[in-house]
Amino acid sequence: MFFISWFNFNDPERETKVRVEPESEVVIAGTTNVNNFTCKYNLQELEMPIRLIYDEKSEQILFKNAELTLINDCFDCGGKAINRDFQELLKTERHPQVGLKLLYVEPPSPNQSMVDVGVEIKIAGVSRKYQTLLNCEQAKDICVNGTLELKLSDFDLEPPKKMLGMIKVDDEIKVHLTLQLSEI
Repeated sequence: MFFISWFNFNDPERETKVRVEPESEVVIAGTTNVNNFTCKYNLQELEMPIRLIYDEKSEQILFKNAELTLINDCFDCGGKAINRDFQELLKTERHPQVGLKLLYVEPPSPNQSMVDVGVEIKIAGVSRKYQTLLNCEQAKDICVNGTLELKLSDFDLEPPKKMLGMIKVDDEIKVHLTLQLSEI
């Protein structure tokens, strides 16, 4: 028992702060039986900087509080009517924000830029965990980009229908992430 406690004690958490740079993007894209749509988040509304607490293990970097909280009203889908429909879909009145939480990152192999990432996404009060591959480039800053494919039904959301059911939103949506992060 003492050995286990000592081992955990000698594996300290680390902390850093990062800023999400203005060239970053979070875009939700979907399709209907008639058209497609995109809703882009205004990243200027993010609280800065973001404090990260993490624990480096040999296989993974585990994060304790790496979360982006996105205020639903800051998504722009290109017009008042579609913005209102999007807010309705996300149940903004009861759940005013979407959460993207980084759970872990498996460091890339040498000469590879793809990283295995665990994330938790919270939409309309429902959380789901996903594992995905994201491209990660590290020079002076870190740039992470990739696409997560989700289903609205996974979050107990019913894809909306408009014009007496003639226009139907598909269940699958894509979350495109391009995050330029600088450590401060």
